[in-house]
Amino acid sequence: MNNKIMDIRFIFFLVFFCGSIQAQTFYNAVIIKHDGTQLECLARLPSAMIDTKNISFKLNDASRTQKMKSKDIKTIIYFDRGKKIIELEYIRYTSYLEISNNRKNMFSTEWMEVLLRGPMMLYIIKETSGFSEKNKSYFYHYYVKRENEDFATEIAYIRYKNDFLIYRMEIGNYFSDAPEIERRIENKEEGYLAKDIIEIVAEYNNLQKTSAP
Repeated sequence: MNNKIMDIRFIFFLVFFCGSIQAQTFYNAVIIKHDGTQLECLARLPSAMIDTKNISFKLNDASRTQKMKSKDIKTIIYFDRGKKIIELEYIRYTSYLEISNNRKNMFSTEWMEVLLRGPMMLYIIKETSGFSEKNKSYFYHYYVKRENEDFATEIAYIRYKNDFLIYRMEIGNYFSDAPEIERRIENKEEGYLAKDIIEIVAEYNNLQKTSAP
């Protein structure tokens, strides 16, 4: 596993699963609305609140806490000691649930971490299961979305330590306009597996940028 993926997973674990103290923490943040308006403030992380349809924020330490609807926000960037720790977007998405071998579409809206920006956006949602740290399992759901798409779509599902991988190529030809990448994925070549989704999307985006007129 390369350092980039390790760093992302560490940040995600640190920010989203740190317990009750974090639930009361306001971080320096920049809230960007859909019209491009930006608000520098102190904001809580969505995972620290039961009501993720709203974001709690305040203009400074001395001001009262306010709320902004999540659907009115395009992006929130959080900082700690001047360093960006996480970038989130409130995304409509579709994922798939296996029930008696019949796949069902599941549509929802969720805060997702932005991993890569470009012609193909890459997002992640992390889940945990188990009551003790020793017995916990970590699950990573990766989603992609192009600018002209209404929903982000789950493209890879990975359990921690890469012992359970699903690459969801069957739900869309996401790399059909990059045939060499698509060929390598279909052939399950090293470097083109589910665990390599970050590098795959980065390669795709670079190709799209260099081939643009």
